[in-house]
Amino acid sequence: MVETSRLIIKKWTVDMAGDFLELSHDEGFTLYPITDYRQADIESARVWIQKNTGKYAVIEKSSGCVIGMGGLTPWHWEGEDLVDLTYRFKASAQGKGYGTELARALIAYGFTTLNLTQITATITTDNITSKKLAEKLGMKFDRQIVLLNIPTDMYRLYK
Repeated sequence: MVETSRLIIKKWTVDMAGDFLELSHDEGFTLYPITDYRQADIESARVWIQKNTGKYAVIEKSSGCVIGMGGLTPWHWEGEDLVDLTYRFKASAQGKGYGTELARALIAYGFTTLNLTQITATITTDNITSKKLAEKLGMKFDRQIVLLNIPTDMYRLYK
């Protein structure tokens, strides 16, 4: 789908179920959950991959390893059809600028290839790092919502 200088961002495939299972249990990946992606076993990971829409594997080019997940996920809120920028990384991949690199690539893809007019980011209220990243990307705080019973800050970026 998309490549950056250090990352390959591509559709999950069933043969990556082991990678997704491992990722879904990493402490960094599960740190600020709005949606819990934890998988019970390899078969549930395969099923998730087959049903998945809008989420992509993030692979570190230098190692060839899956280090996270990101995407542009369609969602609906209060009468609006929206697309949410998402990103999660293994603990070992955090603090290396991968979030910024991934988010910029996804935003460019969303605005140029998908011709989106806006992109949202929904971030748990306690996730200060992601809020700073959203602001660094030019996103503006829109409002606080309750998403899946979790207080969440919604940010928006217009084309």
